Amino acid sequence: MSKFFFTYLMISIVFVHSTLALDRRRDQFTTDFGYLVAPIPYILPGAGAGLGFLGGFNNIPFGSKKTTIDLFIVGISGNVSGTIAGITDLPLWPETLLLDLTTVRFNKGSQKVYRDRKMDSDPENFYITELADTNLGGGRLILTLFDRMFELFTIQFNINASTSAIRDNEGNLVYQFDPPKKFKVNSRTNGAQIDWTDDRVDPRKGIRIVSTIADRPAADSDSADYYVQDYNVTTYIPLLSNSTFALNWFRSGAFVREKGNIDETLLYNKLLKENCTYTSCTDSEKTALQDQAKVSKTNNEYGTAGSLGGASRLRSYAGGRFSGAQVEFRAAEFRWNLTDENKPFDLYFIRDVRTGIQ
Repeated sequence: MSKFFFTYLMISIVFVHSTLALDRRRDQFTTDFGYLVAPIPYILPGAGAGLGFLGGFNNIPFGSKKTTIDLFIVGISGNVSGTIAGITDLPLWPETLLLDLTTVRFNKGSQKVYRDRKMDSDPENFYITELADTNLGGGRLILTLFDRMFELFTIQFNINASTSAIRDNEGNLVYQFDPPKKFKVNSRTNGAQIDWTDDRVDPRKGIRIVSTIADRPAADSDSADYYVQDYNVTTYIPLLSNSTFALNWFRSGAFVREKGNIDETLLYNKLLKENCTYTSCTDSEKTALQDQAKVSKTNNEYGTAGSLGGASRLRSYAGGRFSGAQVEFRAAEFRWNLTDENKPFDLYFIRDVRTGIQ
């Protein structure tokens, strides 16, 4: 790890030295009004299917005064019903102190839980946790300076939900919790970002460094108390007329302050007592509870660092595909920009500024 990191760092330093006079190629606080209204069909494993609608509004003006305030609202109906709403870039101090607020409410949801955290694990070796009555609320406060090239931020989210069922990797019911098992998660993350690039939204050259530390307090008497520290470095190298080659290095580590319950047998027996008292559990239901106890034991002993996968990791894996107490990710990506433009457009359901096709 160290050998690769120092090699990567040297390449980045040499490249950044050539971009010391780097300027932003466009305004980082745009105020052009735009909107999008569109249907969103969905299929969630273990939860069902349905239809939703998205309404997004960028840089909402107040009379003749232009602003950077964005608003989005998502309403979903069908097997899953609920709403997502948020407001971003709310200027508490124009172009310096920004506030984002988000609220989420769903009657149902689902989450993949991989049984094995190792790199050679089977991608199909997972079960689906079905959620009920999920409520999330929180926000982000950002101090941004030097044309958004340096930022300090803090993020706080509170989640209340219930586990209603466990399903296999094909969505078939394995175990039903009656009543649903409630849980609460409080998450706080503090971080800093250096964005020495030519554009914060669509960088073509430069380097971006992000460091965060997230508190993970014990959710109950069985859980571990730990924190997670992340480092993410991305270098953008210009290619062709307006395309980019991106190199990414990510490192995340969980540091346990106090271990939780690491006796897998006790965890399993507790699940049996909670869920198999009034009705006998089948063999498949007991296997599902055993898997849940195994995952809990590992989390309680080592903690869980940032997972590998999802949009933030250069789109390389499904979200949460790999996880562990200490994880590292390296990637390269070529971003081919077919056009480079700045043209306003208005098509009834969408109004915005087209900046290019990638």
